[in-house]
Amino acid sequence: MVVSVRPVDAALANLRAAILAGRPAPGEALPPERQLAGTLGVSRLTLRAAIARLEAEGLVRARQGDAVRVLAPAQHANLGMLAHIDVHRDVTKVASFLELRRLLAVETVLKAASKLSTAGQTTLAALIDRQRHEPALDAFIERDVEISRAIVVAADNFAMLLLFNSLAAVYRAQPALAAALHHDRKQAMRNYDALLAIVRHQGSAPNEALRAGLRTALEIADRAALRRLAKWGPSRSPS
Repeated sequence: MVVSVRPVDAALANLRAAILAGRPAPGEALPPERQLAGTLGVSRLTLRAAIARLEAEGLVRARQGDAVRVLAPAQHANLGMLAHIDVHRDVTKVASFLELRRLLAVETVLKAASKLSTAGQTTLAALIDRQRHEPALDAFIERDVEISRAIVVAADNFAMLLLFNSLAAVYRAQPALAAALHHDRKQAMRNYDALLAIVRHQGSAPNEALRAGLRTALEIADRAALRRLAKWGPSRSPS
């Protein structure tokens, strides 16, 4: 089935990609409206709608009497911008996303461990067991989000939940990254089993030892995912 893309969405995607690639650079102005609309092949009304969405994303600033100027994403955009990066080329940005994901995972697992009820542990173990026998990658990835959400909910921290929602949206928007993270099912299951062991036996070791062990396991998995992304490249589908 062919999915048609609305002109405003196509214009937005083209402009966003150019800005994230540094063309134009922060502080520089977009080309005049008539010229830019012609380049993109859209009406000026459509272009204005695309620019309004760019402004909402924190990528440009439009002021009356001045040109539309590009903003530095690191200063004005939010985590949602990571959904639009090229995961095969923007290695530094992908690595920063994975680092943030690790930090949240480590702290929420330790926080949840002291709060998760016996029933909650049973539910978590059942989800992980389903992963062990899941043949479909898409279903495996989606259940990974479900497992992670269960941990964050158990941690009982509203701000952590909001941050998790943002990270999960990026994760879902970047299927190549998600596939790279779960390409090695055996490693993924080892990480799940380690998570479950921490939740069940949190009191058996100092928090710092548990934190260090989980962080190391996730770092190993993340480094492997980055290597896979580099190997696959943008033109190759993960197998």
